[in-house]
Formats: sequence, structure tokens, C-alpha cells
Amino acid sequence: MKQNKYIILLMLSFCATYLQAQSGWTREAKGFYIQATASYFSSNDYYTTEGRLADQGSTFNSSGLLLYGEYGISNRLTAIVDVPLVRLNSFNTTETVGGVGNIQLAVKYKLLKKFPLSLQVALDIPSNNGENFTQSKSPDDFGQINEINLPLSDGEFNVWTTLAASHGFANGKTYASAFTSVNFRTESFSNQLQVGVEVGHLFFDKLYLIGKLKIQEKLSSEINNQSGSFLYGEGTTFTNIGITSMYKLNDHLNLVANYSDYAGFLVERKNIYDGGTISLGLSFEY
Repeated sequence: MKQNKYIILLMLSFCATYLQAQSGWTREAKGFYIQATASYFSSNDYYTTEGRLADQGSTFNSSGLLLYGEYGISNRLTAIVDVPLVRLNSFNTTETVGGVGNIQLAVKYKLLKKFPLSLQVALDIPSNNGENFTQSKSPDDFGQINEINLPLSDGEFNVWTTLAASHGFANGKTYASAFTSVNFRTESFSNQLQVGVEVGHLFFDKLYLIGKLKIQEKLSSEINNQSGSFLYGEGTTFTNIGITSMYKLNDHLNLVANYSDYAGFLVERKNIYDGGTISLGLSFEY
């Protein structure tokens, strides 16, 4: 039981970090988990839809405050909510625009009684129509103040379907997970495929360290060139690597930190700003 408690706590504690975790475990009946996380990203390295590093000349900045929660409806069924309460986007040449990001509601079901294999279905609900304009800080060569769309939502519904499996090792402190996920998009956006793995270990009975690797590919040879901003994620592909730590402050409260970055060694970076994301948060579970 102690081994299972460690592993379940570990898996449920990292779902809200920037590099989102997926596992075969579900929460125990009537148990709940809440995590609040602040994140920050900044980069001037933009990869085009053809995978070419462009000379943008501007730095893109994004930060946010995210709230994530789980509740065990039964031992095999978990309800999940993921809400970016505040998202702030800007270029170094523009004012900052802020608001609520896409809201995600999900259910996860454990398919097998004796093996942690789960199926999760999540609905991404757009918080707006995908338009959120900000103004440039200074006029252009013609003396005009330009407006730039920095959407906080892609303006369309997404349905993520995820199959995940996990394994806890005999020492009760180490686990491994793998998942595959398909994002069915609307509004003529191309569907997406994600595949990921992660390995975690508990040190000194207080500190969890988790290494993560995730790739994303598009499931169509064509992309919607009318999609506008790179923030819509149309045609976006990448390899994402990350490390997450969680320090147990007491039996219920944890300090969570995460760093993730993009790479091109498995899947090319396309239609994305390449840079590291730092996040820090607190989690509470009972």
C-alpha cells in the first residue's frame, strides 16, 4: 500500500505542469488534488511552418497562472479540470494582452483492475473566438500604431483522447509511464498526435525527480494557412524535453518546479518559438 501511495501521489502531482504528464493511474474514490502553478516563457527563436529558423528580431513573452484539479468519482474514474486563470502574451515591441486561456474538462477511466492502463477523454473549451489584439509600443515608419493579434485561445473546440500505461518498480520509489494522444480539432485545423514517456524516482523520501520526453506531429499533410497566429498551433510539431521536481513539505502539501525546452532530434520544430519554460507551484492532495 505504501508503494502504491507513493506512485499515485507522484503521478497526480505533475499533471498541471507545462509539460503535462499522463499516466495509467486514477485517483482513489473521493480523493482530490489541487495545484496552482505560475509559468514563464521568453524566446526570439521562431521556427517557420517549413522548419526554418527565421530572423524575427522580436522576442515573444508568455506567462500564466494555471489551476488544476482532480476528484476521484470512483477508484477507476477520475474527473479533471485544467484552467489557465490568467495568460499574458506580448512581444518586446508590443503592449501585453491578458485573459483566460482554454478551459479543459476531462474524465479518466482505468481500463484494467490489476494493471495501470487508462483512457482519458478531454474537451478543450475556447475562452474566446481566437482574437485578442494588442498595439505596438511605437509607431511604424508611416507614423501608425499597428495592432497585432496575440490570442489567448485558439478559438475552437479540441477533443484529446489519451491512452496511457504505467509501471511502478519493486522499490516503491521508481516508476515509468508512456502515453499516446490524439487531438481532434475543429474549424478546419489539422489534427495532432502526441507520444510521450517519463521516468521518476523518489530521493530521500522527500524529493521526486521526473524526466520527460514528448513529441508532437500533425496528422495531415496540409495545414490551414489562414490560421494566422502561431499561437493557434496549426502545423506545429516539436520534441519537448523536461525535468520536474516535487518536494514534500508535509503529508498533503508539495512544492513543484518544472523546466521544459524544445529540441529537434526526433521531430522538427515547426511553427513554434523555441525556448525554455520555467514553472513553480504548490499542490495539495487529500
